[in-house]
Amino acid sequence: MDLIIFDTLPNTNEFLMDLSKKDANSWTVIHAKNQTKGKGYAGNEWKVVNGENLTFSFLLKTVYSFQELIYFNEWISNVICSFLKQFHPKTNVKWPNDIILNDKKVCGILIENYRSNGTMNSVIGVGINVNQTDFNHLPKATSLKIVTDKMYDIEAILTDLIHHFEKQYPTLEQKDFKSIHQTYLDNLFRKDEISRFKLNGVEVNGIIRDVNEAGNLVVEINQELREFKHKEIELLF
Repeated sequence: MDLIIFDTLPNTNEFLMDLSKKDANSWTVIHAKNQTKGKGYAGNEWKVVNGENLTFSFLLKTVYSFQELIYFNEWISNVICSFLKQFHPKTNVKWPNDIILNDKKVCGILIENYRSNGTMNSVIGVGINVNQTDFNHLPKATSLKIVTDKMYDIEAILTDLIHHFEKQYPTLEQKDFKSIHQTYLDNLFRKDEISRFKLNGVEVNGIIRDVNEAGNLVVEINQELREFKHKEIELLF
């Protein structure tokens, strides 16, 4: 691991993306104590309270194809999910890429990829709510401190999490897609439970049944299986 720490950066993903095009190697980690222009999946803004949460990006260079990235993304979610179980046993992945701790969001993930000379360069941005306790504007958010009533050393959590990634890396390297996908489904938030969804501006009942090979969510609505891309359906919880 090659760890570079900044007090403030606009965006760790953008910084590492630029670095990856120069000479950065796999497991280069960029950590910012304060990120001023964080962004989430599909362009959502990710707001961070200065010094209270963990925001970092790391680089992995693989031989994955674009078609296989669905499993790469699932593996990233799986590893973070298994790491966070030490703080609360009820840890899930909310499709496509949020981590839910005790039924509230504790972590967001943003993965950006490009191919160069036959190598897939993946910059994985992670934001984990660690010591923040005031989420008045975000009723569905939580933090490690809220869940456990303890304060944490943010850099120690970062080091432990990266080591956890390194330990789990053989599953990714060996392209054990069946195992990766099954673990993802086992972790999937509200799978096989009747849930409320927002679909075309209307609230409906449905049951999450699967995530297919295209990475789309398969939901049973009125005894019919339907698949949705991100932003086409919203799980209400």
